[in-house]
Amino acid sequence: MRSQVFLGAALTVAAASLVAVPAAQAGSTTVTATVVSWSDGDTVVTDLGKVRLIGINAPDKKECGYKAAGKSAKALAPVGATVTLTLPDDHAATDQYGRLLRYVAINGVDIGLRQIKAGSVAKFDSRDGYDAHPKESKYLKNDIKHHDYCGNSDLKSYKPISANKCPAKAPIKGNRGDEDWIYHLPRNQYYSVTNPEECFASGDGAKKHGYRASLV
Repeated sequence: MRSQVFLGAALTVAAASLVAVPAAQAGSTTVTATVVSWSDGDTVVTDLGKVRLIGINAPDKKECGYKAAGKSAKALAPVGATVTLTLPDDHAATDQYGRLLRYVAINGVDIGLRQIKAGSVAKFDSRDGYDAHPKESKYLKNDIKHHDYCGNSDLKSYKPISANKCPAKAPIKGNRGDEDWIYHLPRNQYYSVTNPEECFASGDGAKKHGYRASLV
């Protein structure tokens, strides 16, 4: 009888430990799903649930480029299309809103990458405090090469007009640190105290020259 009690307790502990393991640690998984609709350029409703594409950010409703991003997504994977959903190793399975976090592809075409090339932004990755993902490097490289939706087409670098100020036509400050190059927008926390090496008219221009966005 005592051995049965010990065995039951051991099984209970083992079961609890399995429940405690995050789904993202269970290994990379790929399944197929059917497109029901697109909420916007980075969120698709499927027969398996609502899916937020990993590693990209398309314009939200009422933002410039919202309709174009949605149109691009629908053209890639129209309603009724079969897509593959992939959860990479060690990545969160869902976001704070309960949406599935997955790479989405159709006939081998990575929809997230295509959306970046069309104008979406490589975002919500290890630079922003989110999980790193296997395609992060590729996404970032393509983000630098392509304009954001409705972004300023001016990619040139301008010289600062003083040690602390950029010209009005190019107010974004590019600051070169020892380990990282960061660009600061006027609304960023440390903008006023940042001494720029270069100035830009757009975030696209700063990214083109090797800077990343400030996180604060």
